[in-house]
Amino acid sequence: MTYAAINTPDQFSSRAVVNKGLYNQNYGQGGLADQFSLKKEAGNRSAVAGNSSADAPPGPLPAAGQPGDVMPPVNPQELDRQAKSAGAEAKNYGHFTLKDLEAQVPRSKEGNFMLEVPEIFYTAGDKEVQSVLNGQSVETIAQVMPEKVNNDAGTRVRIFRLQVQCCAADARPYSIPVEFGKTPPAFKDMGWVKVIGKVTYRQEGNQTVPMVEAVSMVETAEPDSKMIY
Repeated sequence: MTYAAINTPDQFSSRAVVNKGLYNQNYGQGGLADQFSLKKEAGNRSAVAGNSSADAPPGPLPAAGQPGDVMPPVNPQELDRQAKSAGAEAKNYGHFTLKDLEAQVPRSKEGNFMLEVPEIFYTAGDKEVQSVLNGQSVETIAQVMPEKVNNDAGTRVRIFRLQVQCCAADARPYSIPVEFGKTPPAFKDMGWVKVIGKVTYRQEGNQTVPMVEAVSMVETAEPDSKMIY
């Protein structure tokens, strides 16, 4: 038992994250759209890592000793169905302005809006939010992997955060591409990075894809919680 406790992985491997749908994102769609919507009252952002609401109960801790590679792969047929449904027009869910963004999202000392990857991910579902966030400078901390989608020029990487709905076993990656316009800087697969750049939106296939046009990407310490609850 001692050997198992010491040697059993306590985090997901890169293969497990890929099997969970890292490269098969249904941008802007999903049951957590309301939780991660930027259309919140000031001071009431979603409970994300490092920004948990005082009224929100603490989420479950990651399962200790959870081996990443035993996770079942994502069903390809289901992913195809989701991808097709993602072609629907993005909806508006109410009035949203730059003033709202400034009131609800903190900025770094350099003036960058500090957003989590799922918050950027879900903006693909709201045209009004896109019109405000498009071109804004943002900063986010996430894990990084090579980009394997729409990256023939080799100028992109993919950043992601794992979101837990019930327990660590059901963690799902929310990811977006990061575009450099040139060869990206060297990075460690699954390593933690801080990305600074401007949010932009591109139509790729039948989806509106939110991404960051990077100014910089540097290695950084992992956050206190590796997963978002």
